[in-house]
Amino acid sequence: MNDDILTVNDLHTSFFTSMGEVKAVDGVTFQVKRGEVLGIVGESGSGKSASMLSIMGLQGNAGRVKSGVITFRGQELNSQNVKEFRGRNIAMIFQDPMTSLNPVLSVGYQLTEILRRHKFDNIRERVIDILERVGISPAEQRMKQYPHEFSGGQRQRIMIAMAVVCSPELLIADEPTTALDVTVQAQILSLMRDLRRSSGMSMILITHDLGVIAGEAERVIVMYGGRIMEEGTRHEIFYSTAHPYTQGLLRSVPNPERPRERLIPIEGQPPDLLNPPEGCPYVKRCPEAMRICLEQKPGMFTLSETHKFFCWLGVKNYA
Repeated sequence: MNDDILTVNDLHTSFFTSMGEVKAVDGVTFQVKRGEVLGIVGESGSGKSASMLSIMGLQGNAGRVKSGVITFRGQELNSQNVKEFRGRNIAMIFQDPMTSLNPVLSVGYQLTEILRRHKFDNIRERVIDILERVGISPAEQRMKQYPHEFSGGQRQRIMIAMAVVCSPELLIADEPTTALDVTVQAQILSLMRDLRRSSGMSMILITHDLGVIAGEAERVIVMYGGRIMEEGTRHEIFYSTAHPYTQGLLRSVPNPERPRERLIPIEGQPPDLLNPPEGCPYVKRCPEAMRICLEQKPGMFTLSETHKFFCWLGVKNYA
């Protein structure tokens, strides 16, 4: 029996602007297993959110999935049938709750909208229950309020409630703790953990925070320049790092076990995806770069059944 609930194979997504084609996602392939938490990390512009919006069919008028196959529960998703799954089976928590919530509609109206669309019964009772579960109470009174009447942490809880009110099988959380203080961040992560465990849903967690990934994800994907650089279990990514980019990310994060250790930033800037490099997207910032890195995109090198990376160093160091 196939244990994968979501499969993404060779996904290419571009955004067409007045300046040209932005190749935001360049051949991304990954799977999400039932009940697991997959973490995706990388700098801004690495293709994390663009990949998830492609799955949801929300890349907008300027965006287009040029090629690739996205399969959910064995059924291929396309621009037409994804609307049947969106919200009901696959849900997404967006980055900024204040801009994601409609300021002129009450929270209760916005929460019931998805339930009405998918023809659920006992809608009001279901909304009251989910608001209570995410810590928004008294739910009946607060349903009548508007987004500006809630704090940032409360709005994020409402976004989580909106995403899970239909009991989806897959939840995509895009920077769910951005701009929250550490106390509220811990509460939000705990809430998501409890909801996931009680329902058995799978989750894709996108974040810049490697500490969040270390605490929540079972498997990790590292992205850069629209491509996957490295993939492995949490332990493999943090303790058996293979790709120079992943190593650079880890060196730039404070280590509580070595508080006096100097942080080493990654020099340079991410690639221009209007004119992406012919070879590896990390080549201009990589301390290990070779001539072939400029000329050809690296293939996949497998270190174990769960650990792989895309780098010409695989041939040099492990072949």
